[in-house]
Amino acid sequence: MRGKLYSVGIGPGDPELLTLKAVRLLKECDVVALPKGDTDVMTAKNIVNQVVDLDKKEQLIIYMPMTKDMSAMDKAHQEGADAVIKLLNEGKNVVFITLGCPTVYATCIYVHKLVLKAGYDAELVAGVTSICAVAAKLNVSLCERAEPLIVLPGSYKEASKFLDGPGNKVLMKSASEIARVRDELKERGLIKNAAMVERCGLPGERVYRDLNEIDPNSSYFSVILVKEKEFDK
Repeated sequence: MRGKLYSVGIGPGDPELLTLKAVRLLKECDVVALPKGDTDVMTAKNIVNQVVDLDKKEQLIIYMPMTKDMSAMDKAHQEGADAVIKLLNEGKNVVFITLGCPTVYATCIYVHKLVLKAGYDAELVAGVTSICAVAAKLNVSLCERAEPLIVLPGSYKEASKFLDGPGNKVLMKSASEIARVRDELKERGLIKNAAMVERCGLPGERVYRDLNEIDPNSSYFSVILVKEKEFDK
């Protein structure tokens, strides 16, 4: 009998934001798949290890290159999917952990889709998103009543078109373009409506209620919230 893949969101950093379902699946599964980037730091593993001892589990390392080279990414995703499928064919259930939620800009989704396409059983398990955690850290809502909410990757070149529109905006993973984003907010008179949290829930967390104070070399895990109206800081 084939195993099943679960792509599980583990939240943005605070281990207390792991869902009960995520903890249960991590304890019950046969194998934990761990994403690894181009450094030796395994952020997702470090978060989960505070709740579930992953060293007692069989582990599968899935390489996720930090690149915009589509061929390199496609190759890594296929290799990850092939490794998962091998375990599923052995009858093992695999939990692939991912920061935040697997439905929001998560790299695990590409492996997940390949496993599904190959005809295997796979389930997405929602997690707390970084955008919700950042709003909570800032003690503000993301949206109220009929307010729209727009979520954008900070590197999106057409983001300025959305900044001019109605509603609140969230810019995720803004680090590589942080200076440009800040300057665009200044040009539009929105700098007073914006705040940022870097590494929310992780060691080294920083809250910027004035974007003029941000470090241009901020962490990849940086999220900016821009409210339609100026909010109390």
